[in-house]
Amino acid sequence: MTNVLPERLLMWGEGSLRALLPSIAVALLCAACGASDADARRARLGAERRALEATLDHLEDRLIVNQARVRFWKEMQSRHESVTAVACTSQEEHAIEMARHVLPGEPARRAGRRASTDRASIDRARVAAAPRAPSPAPARTAAAAP
Repeated sequence: MTNVLPERLLMWGEGSLRALLPSIAVALLCAACGASDADARRARLGAERRALEATLDHLEDRLIVNQARVRFWKEMQSRHESVTAVACTSQEEHAIEMARHVLPGEPARRAGRRASTDRASIDRARVAAAPRAPSPAPARTAAAAP
């Protein structure tokens, strides 16, 4: 049998040649198949990266919208608090004036104000709220007729 292997490999002996051949075969297989696997892996990782970036962009948009909503409702809260404070102050003043008007110890009542003046003030309030209907003409009595 003739040896086809170079002399240098033959110097190692047949045992080391048998150990070297599987490692050479594995290296050749990795070199031949490695490029396509790496390209496929790079393409898959690129697609995953684009999907994650799209998801993060969508999440960022949602967070910006939610921040705007929170700012809006905080502004509404502060406006409500200021309007409520003004309304409470106005209502307090109104309640004090109503209490002064209704209390029996009012100085004008002590002076003997008549009930007709009270009616007149109610009548003026009605005039301010709505137009007043014309009052009917006074009825003629038999004694007043000539």
